[in-house]
Amino acid sequence: MMQNYPQELAHIKNLLRQNPEGMSITDIAKALRKNKNTTGRYLDILLISGQVDMRTYGMAKVFTLSQRVPLSAMLSYSKDLIMVLDKESRIVDINDNFLKLLHLTKKDALGKNLTYLKSPGADVHELVNSLITTPSEERERTLSFQIKETGERIFKQKSIPTVFDDGARGVTIILSDVTEEILRERELRDREERFRMMAENIQDGLLILENGRNTFVNNRFAEITGYSFEELWAMDPLTIIAPEDRHVMEPILELRNSPHQGLFNFQARLRRKDGVYRRVYSRITSLQHENILYQFVIMTDVTVLELKDAALFESEQRFRMMAENIQDGLMIIENERFVYSNRRLSEISGYSMEELRTMNTRDLITPKELQKMTDLLKRSMTCTGPPATFQSWILCKDGEKRCIYGHINSVRHGETVSTYITMTDVTAFALREQALTGRIRELERSVTKISDINKNITHP
Repeated sequence: MMQNYPQELAHIKNLLRQNPEGMSITDIAKALRKNKNTTGRYLDILLISGQVDMRTYGMAKVFTLSQRVPLSAMLSYSKDLIMVLDKESRIVDINDNFLKLLHLTKKDALGKNLTYLKSPGADVHELVNSLITTPSEERERTLSFQIKETGERIFKQKSIPTVFDDGARGVTIILSDVTEEILRERELRDREERFRMMAENIQDGLLILENGRNTFVNNRFAEITGYSFEELWAMDPLTIIAPEDRHVMEPILELRNSPHQGLFNFQARLRRKDGVYRRVYSRITSLQHENILYQFVIMTDVTVLELKDAALFESEQRFRMMAENIQDGLMIIENERFVYSNRRLSEISGYSMEELRTMNTRDLITPKELQKMTDLLKRSMTCTGPPATFQSWILCKDGEKRCIYGHINSVRHGETVSTYITMTDVTAFALREQALTGRIRELERSVTKISDINKNITHP
């Protein structure tokens, strides 16, 4: 009969305590004066509840008393939060750390069903939901409590199926505080996500190497090179540099083979996967952190910029060729500052191009014509009217005066007003015109005198 099994269990444990080397079922049955089947059922209860251990030697089973730490000691000294529930989810035992979190006393908690547990300081809803059913095997999960004083606290929960001394089953809940660890992980994930958003939205290609191994490449890098992410992971990124430009990579190869830290930049052509060449400007920053050498490769595709620069240079060259070969003098003023003059203007004025760039344009105008030319320039720089024409005398370097005929036109580009003044030397025409005007005046005076004489003869 097993009605007195607690006493028999205690008797078996006492026997094993006296025989630390262990006893077989036969030895225990003889000492209890029980048959082997009954003794085996008692040993099964002790084995399931963890109170005895069993070792097998061939066909024989030897039982010893389990060397285990009492649950009360574990509850008292563990830093974790520990709660023991029976199969009805009633609290059988709970340690002080758990009670402190819940703001409860043992009297408030022991014997209470977890479903109806009310905590004034913590929201235990998530914990209750995780324990609606008693687990049949050990498991782990993460849960959190909202604590009034400190906010969210995060725990790693371990649920361990438990067998009590009387053979009844329950579960032991162990909560380990991992709040700081989880918050650090969240912060790290947030920072990594911000980095990825930034890296994927910049206009430059970005490649990160750790100890020479590719660990990150953004979309723009793939777009510039024409290679897929999988291909870039597997290849040495330096091999995409055009063979004729690989001599510039020698310093970089030295960086890769040494823990040198710093910045290196270069310009080179790369050969895309489709065979098209692109001109790139790259910066490589090396940084040693513990035993990892990080290298950040930032690549800017400057092909379009170089083409624009080349086109601009070609356009400027055409303008200079045109400006230097026209028969008119040309002067360009930007925001009232002299910026350009051609060779013909030097020939007309006698000043070198360097002298013209440093002098005030008003110094070329004769005092008599200065006010008229100043007014014309001001009106033109408003960019509101048609081009202005003028004829004026200028003062040359040798003191000679020369007559010029010109046009003034101004255009605005943003905050810059550019004024273009073209000048044609018409001194010879002006002098002939002056001479002709003088002869006409002399002729008019002569005609007047003859007329006066005739009048006097006719009317003595």
